[in-house]
Amino acid sequence: MKHQVTGKIHSIQSIADDLSLLGFKAGMHVIVHSSYRSLGHVIGGPASVILALEKVITLSGTILMPTFTESLCDPSTEENLYPQAYWEQVRAQLPVFDADLTPTTRSIGFIPELFRKQKGVVRSSHPHLSFAAWGRYANEFVSHHSLHFALGEQSPLARLYDRDGYILFLGAPHDANTSLHLAEYRQPEGQKKAKQWDVCLFQNGQRVWTHYEDIENECSDFPQILDDFIKTNGFHRQGQVGEADCQFLSQREMVDFAVGWMSIHRQVGK
Repeated sequence: MKHQVTGKIHSIQSIADDLSLLGFKAGMHVIVHSSYRSLGHVIGGPASVILALEKVITLSGTILMPTFTESLCDPSTEENLYPQAYWEQVRAQLPVFDADLTPTTRSIGFIPELFRKQKGVVRSSHPHLSFAAWGRYANEFVSHHSLHFALGEQSPLARLYDRDGYILFLGAPHDANTSLHLAEYRQPEGQKKAKQWDVCLFQNGQRVWTHYEDIENECSDFPQILDDFIKTNGFHRQGQVGEADCQFLSQREMVDFAVGWMSIHRQVGK
């Protein structure tokens, strides 16, 4: 049965107007974390949200979105839901990451999944933690994304930091603040715990299982870090886009603040 639309509806132009009121300007470089459902009814669906973002930022700026693929993680990890009886079969048949084909993890949302398919969008090559980008520095942001320490200094997050970019929570939960992982990598060695991730790759034309080096990431305190950052004098704007409550802030200031916050509040060796 069809359900008739009720209440306020939104469009490319109204979403663009809301973004402008929030502080968006042409030429900005921004990572977008989104929840399409939080926006209410948008004429044209997620595609209209992407077009609104691009309309305001323009090709003089850059839009970055996470396009993670946890479904390609080893089946024994908590990121997958396969019973142990299937692990051997999954490892034997799991496809290798393909930037053009491999879909994003469902929890990332409709908007990044549609965005990564758009003509002119480029995607990094990391098999688990890729990003997609559009605009002026798209290639710079996603090129040379390191397999090891994937959210650290050789990641799109660090390139956005270098360009003094911004973070937009488009109705997304605040534990999705991926940029704060960059702050984790910038902690002293005693504050970081090493971790290896198994991964399926093509090497010399052969499909093989190997591993990459990384650290234990944590996001449970990300909402508290954001709340505490908002109390500072760092660049931060709060407003509504469509029906969504949104936060817009400086990525560099957020990361720098989080480096200090984590060094105080996180336990050594956690």
